[in-house]
Amino acid sequence: MTMFLSLAVLLAMVVGAVLTARRFRIDDDSAGGSVGGVIAPCVLALYLAAAAMGVVIGWENFTGAGDGINQEVGAAESLYWSTAAFPDQEAEEVREDLRAYMVAVAEKDWPMMRDQGELSTEGEEALAGLAASVRSLSVSDTGDGLDRLTARQELAELSDARVERADAAGDGIPPVLNAVAALSAIAVAVLPFAMIRRGSAVAYFWASANLVFVFATILLLFHLGNPFNGALAHDAGAVEEVLARFELTDSAINPG
Repeated sequence: MTMFLSLAVLLAMVVGAVLTARRFRIDDDSAGGSVGGVIAPCVLALYLAAAAMGVVIGWENFTGAGDGINQEVGAAESLYWSTAAFPDQEAEEVREDLRAYMVAVAEKDWPMMRDQGELSTEGEEALAGLAASVRSLSVSDTGDGLDRLTARQELAELSDARVERADAAGDGIPPVLNAVAALSAIAVAVLPFAMIRRGSAVAYFWASANLVFVFATILLLFHLGNPFNGALAHDAGAVEEVLARFELTDSAINPG
């Protein structure tokens, strides 16, 4: 769909440029009057505002999703470490469930977020299994229940981070903003061709360069997508790294 829309915008720009250059050329009086003095600046301002807003929204979605991923892997690592205070059997069960959940995030959630903008049922089920393991933890050797409370708080942070990731997977540039940017961009790309005097090769060159530049910005907007696909996209590298650190944590908890 994105490629189709991009090609449609490009076709509209090229066809519009050819038609205006051949049949709908603006005369000198109009170019210096309402068209050049009012319409063209308004269309340009609309295009610049829509394109800038789109880029800002896309960047904020990307950075916000990155913060959420860091929070999620941090909560997972803290929970993994906190199991050292509990009996071996219970601690190993939590660690196994946590590893299974993070594997589901990397292998099941990420493809769904990239392709469909939503999370997988496998990840949800893995989190439910992890939650059951954490809730069944007994009071640790300290006897005050603080370690169990800490583990539950870390589980809550992990769950909240998943909710935020689900929201981020559905984020994107509003379609209305993309539509405004695309329509105004077509006008911005076509108008210079309508104002060219016959035989002005230099003017055609710069008008064509303007068309290419304007189309490139629309192409970027269309391909920003959500924070997990498109031009700005997070991969599952942070999750894979924390899974690797789990192995180092195992060595530290059980040196033998």
